[in-house]
Amino acid sequence: MKKNILYCPIKISLMCVLFLISFVSCKKRDDYPKFDDKKEGLVPEDVIPPDDKIEKITQKIMDQADVVGVFQMDSTVSLADGLERTHIRFLNKLNQPTSIQILEIDLKKKIVPYVMSSFDDHLYVAQPVSDMAKYNEISSGGEILAAINGATTATYSYIKNGRKINISTTSGKEKTRPFFAVQSDGAAYIGNCFDTLQFNFEPYDINKFKGLISGTGWLQYRGGVIVSTSAVVQANTALGLSSDRSTLYAVVVDGANSSFSVGVTFNDLARIMKAIGSYDAFVVNSGAASVMAQRQLSAGSVGLASWNVVNRPPVSMIGSLNGVGFVKMK
Repeated sequence: MKKNILYCPIKISLMCVLFLISFVSCKKRDDYPKFDDKKEGLVPEDVIPPDDKIEKITQKIMDQADVVGVFQMDSTVSLADGLERTHIRFLNKLNQPTSIQILEIDLKKKIVPYVMSSFDDHLYVAQPVSDMAKYNEISSGGEILAAINGATTATYSYIKNGRKINISTTSGKEKTRPFFAVQSDGAAYIGNCFDTLQFNFEPYDINKFKGLISGTGWLQYRGGVIVSTSAVVQANTALGLSSDRSTLYAVVVDGANSSFSVGVTFNDLARIMKAIGSYDAFVVNSGAASVMAQRQLSAGSVGLASWNVVNRPPVSMIGSLNGVGFVKMK
């Protein structure tokens, strides 16, 4: 006879008890931290502080351009004697947010424009404007306090330190595409003609330009606003020059994030350029390449210079082949 038959129920009961004890003891505690849980990223709220003071340049746009529906805020900082940057935010006539950065450069002061290139070389490669300013500062002869993007393709005219890298859209080969140039004496110049049938072409000597970049289309010509057939609302970079060529305007309109700024049409941008004081103005480039950077020294005794982007381009910002820096001469 097998004695262990009488003890089977007892063994089974003990096994069940032990199983339950082990199950309870191994149960995961609710108060343990969950390291693998991913927290949802919080989107920072875009809070616009109340602003009761309107800057002079903003007031000009509100009075003359007919593009501002609701003024939200503006601020002006002086980067040097003769160089000011103004940031303006407003709702346009369609109640859409718009953000504009404006550089106003008094060329009678010791601020001169300087045509920059990628890595301060004669290369057809793209580089972010903030990095481009860093590479070009030594050759500029001073401090590049601010900079804007130039062309993104190699099809536009481009002169760097007197070297004619591409003059396919200047030098009489194409007389209608606008360009910005720095002459040998440092004077700023906007050249070519909007329409050679309506206006007399103003000749120029391309050999007297030490720097040049060409743009995509006219906004103003000889004081008149150019009417565009395009209704595209987008980011834009523009340059304008006063009638006496003593004041230069560099404008960057954001358009990468529609909740922050939808951008602007060419017609509205033309009215803005005229309102702030331009006589001749043109679009340098449009879209994801529209960038403005500003020089800043790091904290501490060393004070290393860096160039921070002051507008809001897309995360996948497109680099430029060239650009324009605004230099405080030593």
